[in-house]
Amino acid sequence: MSTTSSRSPFAQAIALVGIAAMLFAAGHAAFTREGVFQWLTPGIAVAYVLWVLSEWRITTAAESQDTRTDRYTCEAYASARFLTMLAAFLPDALWSGPGPWLPIGLAVFAAGIGLRGWAIVTLGRAYSHRVRTPEGVGIVSHGPYRVLRHPAYTGMLLAHVGIAVLFFNVYVLLALGLALLPALVRRIRVEEAHLLSLPGYSEFAAARARLAPGVW
Repeated sequence: MSTTSSRSPFAQAIALVGIAAMLFAAGHAAFTREGVFQWLTPGIAVAYVLWVLSEWRITTAAESQDTRTDRYTCEAYASARFLTMLAAFLPDALWSGPGPWLPIGLAVFAAGIGLRGWAIVTLGRAYSHRVRTPEGVGIVSHGPYRVLRHPAYTGMLLAHVGIAVLFFNVYVLLALGLALLPALVRRIRVEEAHLLSLPGYSEFAAARARLAPGVW
């Protein structure tokens, strides 16, 4: 298969559609809701969009469009992320007013973004939104990779758990459990099947949890 025929711009398209849908939902909430959610929904939407845009250079890089070893897990993963966000924004949350859920949710959301950013910076040019083997880069085992195999995914999942706390409703729980988590697990399975061909990865993986120590 040629390199050209294996490239896909679908992940970028999904991101753009997802951003537009989120901003529309947040704008609707700003004009139709009262209390904390009148500012919380657009505020989180803007923060989320800035987060996505902070990785846009990686999203649009040639390496992030190469689907040869990715098996379109990037598209499934991106779709599940935005589905989870819309499930959070569109229905009303079960919270009736400010409470401990607000600082807890914000802290978990921010911690997840911070952990993902740390993992991306640690990997440097080895990081891509596609499953691939970067040339001339060995296995990275410092920073958050001392403890976890996939700290960038842990951070992404943690940020969405924070979203679920902030906008707690049955739909966001369903999206998180039935769309985002399965998409993430499949992506990790595909990625590890590829990485296990690298010298030393088996030893690296044996000493670390995938997402959370003691859980998986």
